[in-house]
Amino acid sequence: MSFGSHTAVDYLSWAAVILVGVKAVATVILLANGGARQLRGGFDTALWWSTKITPILAVPCLIAIALIENRVGEAWGYAALMLFVLVMVPVMIWKRFYRRPNAVPAPPRS
Repeated sequence: MSFGSHTAVDYLSWAAVILVGVKAVATVILLANGGARQLRGGFDTALWWSTKITPILAVPCLIAIALIENRVGEAWGYAALMLFVLVMVPVMIWKRFYRRPNAVPAPPRS
């Protein structure tokens, strides 16, 4: 990544850094809150969604940077990361919104 001049790589680098920063801040706020109680003003939903959407936007920026700079190995690595994100984000959304309301909790392990 470079942050010097005004090229496509610079803009993509800044986009990736800002998106990952937003995800990190939202994650820290949500973890500090504990999940048991809601944030004042109902911001917990927006923060939760920002932790899911920002990787979907940031990883293509990283792939584009790698391809522009002819770093094929890194592009494949970011493509694998994107595949992971594309699988796990819907799983996490499903876990939050489509839980069975009357599910019996698993018995504790002894």
